Amino acid sequence: MNIELNTLLEGKATRIGGKEYFPTAAYVEPFLDRLLKLTSEFRVQAQLPKQVTFDSNGNIVTDDITYNRVLIEAILPDEYKFSNDPHKGVIGMVFGIDVKKPVIKFFKGMERQSCTNLCVFSPQLLSCQELEANTAVDYKPLDNIIRQTDDTAAWLNKLTEKSFECDDYHINESLGKWVRNCLNYSYDNHFGKSKLAVSTAIDAYKALFEKEDSEYYFENKPEIPMYSVYNAFTNVITNNIKKDFFNLFEKTLLLQDILDL
Repeated sequence: MNIELNTLLEGKATRIGGKEYFPTAAYVEPFLDRLLKLTSEFRVQAQLPKQVTFDSNGNIVTDDITYNRVLIEAILPDEYKFSNDPHKGVIGMVFGIDVKKPVIKFFKGMERQSCTNLCVFSPQLLSCQELEANTAVDYKPLDNIIRQTDDTAAWLNKLTEKSFECDDYHINESLGKWVRNCLNYSYDNHFGKSKLAVSTAIDAYKALFEKEDSEYYFENKPEIPMYSVYNAFTNVITNNIKKDFFNLFEKTLLLQDILDL
């Protein structure tokens, strides 16, 4: 769920499986200390524990709440345009303490402003480390990611110049390839594997060629930019973020293989 940053910082310490974890602010504030030098725009999503309490009005009692999974994204002010489509840099942190291997991740990419679709292409812009109980996090990997040059702009430029042929033969061949690639490809961040569901390819195909009310829909055009195909896929991932924001970077990175870029 989307929450305010101040609400996130009120998350309490917790114990899972006999292991104790710090209050949410202990993990988030070092991230904020670094990124507030670059931006004041943050977006937060968090997952509550499976069991919560309610007051007499049916509202969740937040006085003693903790957050098991958190995604916080810092939206950078620099703006880029591809085919008059604005993008901004984004640096993110995601952590989970209720997963098989508790982990904290830092990443960097770009975001399409009209729909908040994340765009990433480089595995070097992702850092994962174990989130150990009662142990301070090493934020040096975040410092390194902040300093790293992001190659997303160059990739997006390539995609605007690359064409996708829209005749029945190429659409049929591509859809079959996308479905098979979703079945066969995964990304291993050494803490677990991420995959894209077959429905991702099907939903992107529908958005491009069947749903007339889709912003990605193209009718009777001999070819479209591969950039549009890529965005149709990233939009499906964005729409599913409520179900799984924990592997947002990894699933988006997989598109390089799924689309054979």
